[in-house]
Amino acid sequence: MSRAMACSVEPKTDVQREAFARVHQRRRNEWKRFWKAGMKAFEAGDYEKAQLLFSDAVREARRFGETDPRFAACLNNLAMTFDMLGETAQAEAVYRRAIEADAKGLEIQYGGFVTSLTNLAQMLADEDRIAEAVQLYDRAIAFLEALHGHDTLHIAPLLSEMARMCDQDGDYAQAEAALRRALAIREHAHGPDDLSVAVTLNNLAVSCDLRGKYDEAQALLERALDIFERRLGENHPKVAETLKNLGVLHDRQGRRLQAEACFARARSILERDSQS
Repeated sequence: MSRAMACSVEPKTDVQREAFARVHQRRRNEWKRFWKAGMKAFEAGDYEKAQLLFSDAVREARRFGETDPRFAACLNNLAMTFDMLGETAQAEAVYRRAIEADAKGLEIQYGGFVTSLTNLAQMLADEDRIAEAVQLYDRAIAFLEALHGHDTLHIAPLLSEMARMCDQDGDYAQAEAALRRALAIREHAHGPDDLSVAVTLNNLAVSCDLRGKYDEAQALLERALDIFERRLGENHPKVAETLKNLGVLHDRQGRRLQAEACFARARSILERDSQS
């Protein structure tokens, strides 16, 4: 017996057309129903249920085409769920599929592409595959530069995170270069006294310390400390964090009295904060 090819039936009357449209719209919204249920399960920590729901969302979103941002977004969430379940090989494969889908799509400017790249990078970093993770961050940064310009604020957090990974891998020179660029971008966007500038100064100081640039590290920490004290008050935990970094720097250079003064003040701030 020959097989019959399935054919779509064109609705002929207005009633049929309206019914067809309702069914079509309901079908198009199925992915969102699975997506929302998957998010709810994920946030509740029920990753096995979330994995099933996001798999259903991927199946339904695929109807929009594999270059549609909804399809890539569903893949990204499915990959995150596999990661949380410890199925890292499966997570990596799905992340790469999401990246490929976004790269082929026409609407990657909405951020799904960068999200998939950085999520995969974080997972690879957790597996000590730092070089691969840094390459993914480089790709995300290059994409954002092409989209928004070389000095866009969008890349500053990616540079900071990439620097953290480079520090973890012992590549202090690349970490320092990334942080200097992040600092310049944030200073240009927000001015020299913004809190994000102070955070970057603190991180850059630690990187300089690791490279033996003690004088510069001290100057950076003192500048960060000044910003935190003026913007947040002298008893804020960020002040304590910076004081501890400054204390470590003094101690490394044999300045015991200065180090102990920094540590003592940091302890006092943190004790006061824990009692409030």
